[in-house]
Amino acid sequence: MPPKKNRALQPSAHLLNGNGWSGDGSRSRDEMRALEVLELDPDVEFKDVKVAYRRLAKEHHPDTNAGNRKAADKFQKVQAAYEVLRKAEERKNGKVA
Repeated sequence: MPPKKNRALQPSAHLLNGNGWSGDGSRSRDEMRALEVLELDPDVEFKDVKVAYRRLAKEHHPDTNAGNRKAADKFQKVQAAYEVLRKAEERKNGKVA
């Protein structure tokens, strides 16, 4: 059986234009996918990333959705997406990730 692809990190049509990724080209493909998971636009600032992360983490947290596997999966994807963007922000600002 072939390995499953991580659907959370697949680009959607609204992130693509005729030449590839939209945006100013300063974000990596992983960052663009993470922004999609957090339901954000490519040109968002990091403070907005934090707000979206906290909102989605609270909404999908396993403690508030006991027994809901979809919520638990979404929570894990939100956490992973935030980590990608947090590390990118640290690199951008010259901090060690």
